[in-house]
Amino acid sequence: MLLIYGATGYTGRLASRHAKQLSLDFTIAGRTSSIKTREFASELDVSYRLFDADQSDDIDASLDGISVLLNCAGPFFRTAGPLISACMRNGVHYLDIAAELDSYRLAERHDGEAKTVGVMLLPGCGGSVAMLGCLAAHALDHVKKPTRIDISICVTGAISRGSAISASENMTAECLQRLDGELVKAETSNTIQLDFDNSHGNVTNYPVTLPDLITIWKSTGVRNIRTFIHVAGEAFSRGDLSKLPDGPTQKQREETPYHAAVEVVGENETVARAVLHTVNGYTFTGVASVEAAKRVLAGSAKAGFQTPADIFGKNFLDAIPGTQIKDM
Repeated sequence: MLLIYGATGYTGRLASRHAKQLSLDFTIAGRTSSIKTREFASELDVSYRLFDADQSDDIDASLDGISVLLNCAGPFFRTAGPLISACMRNGVHYLDIAAELDSYRLAERHDGEAKTVGVMLLPGCGGSVAMLGCLAAHALDHVKKPTRIDISICVTGAISRGSAISASENMTAECLQRLDGELVKAETSNTIQLDFDNSHGNVTNYPVTLPDLITIWKSTGVRNIRTFIHVAGEAFSRGDLSKLPDGPTQKQREETPYHAAVEVVGENETVARAVLHTVNGYTFTGVASVEAAKRVLAGSAKAGFQTPADIFGKNFLDAIPGTQIKDM
């Protein structure tokens, strides 16, 4: 059975509703103080469980009969650690939708222990990690002996209140890059120009620390990786974040698709470029994370720290309606 924790958050609701549409065998969970969890469970006609991420005994009891946990409860620097530990104690595969670098470092540190107990750790089973990992894998097929990957995501539309608060509480202090296999400081002034094959044309992309510095490195072994972002419109809000709406409406998501671009340099300075066109990031994450959980429930799992591109292959994106990759 699948357990979706943080099911009443903005993205958790999208994931839970998609799981219901697929008729998956799942239950939802939230914090012990959450009345919303009971109400949402009634709406979905599924069972529910209540526990706080800092109560190990309650987590263990709530994992009884569960084989896959999908953690949608951020900030993940608070929830990933105790839930990963509980999953390893109870033989449950751990998935989440984190965009925070520390969650991936945590999975790296627990890799050996997870292998020993036969549990898979799959942070970022939806969102940019799934998008960019599969896009990079596609471009790598067109280059011999790759030496560098530059990859960027074009973020459009508003972000949810939970995402804004998580980002503000867990903003990585340094801008990092992967250089000769090591994570080192990157200069924030080192922008690049990329064409996302959309109405914006060739645009400036700014260096940013994305978890793909860990996941793409793990999947490809390419020793030099830089991650960037281009923000179109008012994607990031200012002011009192608590007053933001839960997240964009369905109509707003439909009007703000996401794009990504990659440039891979290989031997003799050969270059491969590709772009990804997909649905809004929240829609993508809700669908992709549940698709990942569905596949893990069906047996697609490997013990230890894994990435979506490694476990499911670059064609994983074919399962997300409205998604395509184009060579440039």
